[in-house]
Amino acid sequence: MLKETNLLKVKETFKTLFLAVEIEPLLGGLVIQHPFSNSPMVNTMENEIINLVEKGKEKENFNIWKNTIYTLIDKSDNLTGLFLLLDKNWRLTALKFSKDYMSLEDFSEILSLSWIMAENPNGDVNVNINTLIKWFRQADKHILMEDDDYKIWENLPDELTLYRGISQHHNPKGLSWTKNFKTAEWFKNRFNSPDNYMLKAIVKKEDMICYLNSRGEDEIVVDTRHIISEKI
Repeated sequence: MLKETNLLKVKETFKTLFLAVEIEPLLGGLVIQHPFSNSPMVNTMENEIINLVEKGKEKENFNIWKNTIYTLIDKSDNLTGLFLLLDKNWRLTALKFSKDYMSLEDFSEILSLSWIMAENPNGDVNVNINTLIKWFRQADKHILMEDDDYKIWENLPDELTLYRGISQHHNPKGLSWTKNFKTAEWFKNRFNSPDNYMLKAIVKKEDMICYLNSRGEDEIVVDTRHIISEKI
């Protein structure tokens, strides 16, 4: 971590990431996979809409979009603005490659933003569970959590029964747990499948890394390397 964030280096990293990942059309081109968009329909600087998978115009439209994104990156004057340019499910990946150019304060803020807004942060193929645990341990807890959440986290008991709902899209070893049984049940049933289940564990305070409730889920980020869970 740096004492002060090097915004220029972060911007350079974002531009490298933009070019490093090719556009991958999914569902017949209805959606795409790319760090800066999940839709093939994107805006230009002239506020025109172009189709990144339009037959015969893929390269031309990509270059137009590239110039647009590069301009937006160059104009950004803060980290939050930069990370909001990304598709929400790519923000942890971008953090992986840019964190060494950030201050601890900015890193902690961006980690919280990226984690909370991601659809399935525990399933990011580019950022493994051990790395996530390391990040949450490194982060400044006063910045990582809202003031009310920090107070709740500080006053958690020495041991607490926590739950995790598992569906076909969830990592059983993921860090997102909750003290709210109904919340875990909702995640279990979110995608209807006979293979869905719930986990239960008695977790020590030292393994409860932080408490995040901005989505009303009573989420507790857990160091899952040290817990024993059971299916219920």
